[in-house]
Amino acid sequence: MSYLFKYSIIRYVPDEIREEFINIGMIFHSPELRYIDVKFTKNFKRVHAFDDEIDVNFFKVVLEGIKESFVKSTISGPSDEDLDDINFIEKNTFYYANQIQFSPTYLISTENYEQDLSDLFRTYVYFEGKKRSRITEDEVKILMNRILRTKDSFKNVDRNILVDIGPQEIQLDYAYKAKDRYKIIKTFSFDYTPKGSAQAPTIAKEWIYNFEKLMSRSRQRKLFGVDREDLDLITFIYTGESSNKNTTTAIKILKELTMTIEGKKQEEIISFADKISSEAESSISKESETTHS
Repeated sequence: MSYLFKYSIIRYVPDEIREEFINIGMIFHSPELRYIDVKFTKNFKRVHAFDDEIDVNFFKVVLEGIKESFVKSTISGPSDEDLDDINFIEKNTFYYANQIQFSPTYLISTENYEQDLSDLFRTYVYFEGKKRSRITEDEVKILMNRILRTKDSFKNVDRNILVDIGPQEIQLDYAYKAKDRYKIIKTFSFDYTPKGSAQAPTIAKEWIYNFEKLMSRSRQRKLFGVDREDLDLITFIYTGESSNKNTTTAIKILKELTMTIEGKKQEEIISFADKISSEAESSISKESETTHS
């Protein structure tokens, strides 16, 4: 059975004027399950590195107080009636506007919420784990799919499209109509260690070859039913904090043939998924208006 969850990212903002922040935790809520949980980072060395003037011991006390106000089992925590409210997070976090702030809420539909919430925490509170624990291409797609599943337009976005380009089959991640255009998307993660990043340019060159085969006029019309002029080939490239000479070179290679979007933060993965959904939804609305006019 699938359950709907809302979540918000908890941020530490030392100075609002600089508009700099660091993700330090997350809050999760499901009205269906009357479930609430707050998780904070245990890596306070990272917080201190971000703001070397912080009193870490006092900061831990502040965070513990915040957790007490949300945890169901505590005296000051929410009741079952409170947790029935789909807008519980928004109503109870809007007044946090100084050094501790909550992001806008996001939706996720999940059948295995313990695993999925753990994965989300690892995604947003990124350096909680060891540095070698990087975000892979599969994890980028999993996060995007979770966001897309909460949208009405999800059924109108094709996923995991296998395409025969002659000597081999390649897999494209998403395809959908957006107004008068057809959009094809391939996602990459170049979130490598410095040593591992050496493979990024080679991967980019291999995919440029694949894209050139894909975009030949006869093949793309046969595959997608549109002229080249009406088709957008898009690459979404997640680099995290790993951008370096190798990843920069790889991105330049992909830009030779594709429209490229680079994401350095997990929020940008979600924003890209929202964009896909919005474009697919607007295209459906336009077709519906044409049909009824």
